[in-house]
Amino acid sequence: IPTILRIFGGQQTVLGYEVYSFSSNSWRAIDVEPPEWFIWSHQRGVSLKGNAFFTAKNHTTLGGAKIEDILLCFDFTTERFRPSLHLPFCSDDARDNVTLSCLRDEQLAVLHQRLNACQIMEIWVTSKIDPNAVSWNKFMRELAGYPVDTEGGSFFIDEEKNVAVVFDLDQFIPAMASAHMVGPRRYLRSVIIGQARSIGKLDKFGYFHDKYCLPLVCSSYDPSLVQLQFNQQGKRQNYLIQPKEN
Repeated sequence: IPTILRIFGGQQTVLGYEVYSFSSNSWRAIDVEPPEWFIWSHQRGVSLKGNAFFTAKNHTTLGGAKIEDILLCFDFTTERFRPSLHLPFCSDDARDNVTLSCLRDEQLAVLHQRLNACQIMEIWVTSKIDPNAVSWNKFMRELAGYPVDTEGGSFFIDEEKNVAVVFDLDQFIPAMASAHMVGPRRYLRSVIIGQARSIGKLDKFGYFHDKYCLPLVCSSYDPSLVQLQFNQQGKRQNYLIQPKEN
């Protein structure tokens, strides 16, 4: 029976967990032992093989030289979080960007970008994932100087073309959402994909503060349904995302 998991709370504090049942059309609170980890409020989970996956930070490593990033799986059958699994990196800062995606509902992908001056980005893909073990292969290595909003960065990858597409607000026109194409060790191109939804508001003094909703794009990518088309004309590189012809 399809269900939805809802986690609510503050940035680093979880106040409760609920599951929604379509059969009863209602939410129900569930008991979860106080964890040794926290999930940032802006983190987006992904669904893979009927379970929900999240990235989290280990409380015990906050404030240290390295911060342990972990992978969490919520099992809808038992309504419990399974034991945490390792991610193939450690953050230098709790605000480092860590974002999940999935490929063909078979593999997980994780994007990690450090919040230091180099802003190095890496992407990893699972080669094996079991309830108690996970192994990773590096898909993209050390792309530097390409900043992604720490609360954004939804993405998908095309393994055949060795390209990742990362979605964020436009660097120069923050009212617009952009798709950024990146390849091994290099930034390729950005295209504006539409206007971002405004969530700005007036403060108590009557001044309006601009703020825009970060784009959220479905991260489950299947190359058999939609393909990244690449055409090279002289020195210009063009990318199109279009349905695959039958």
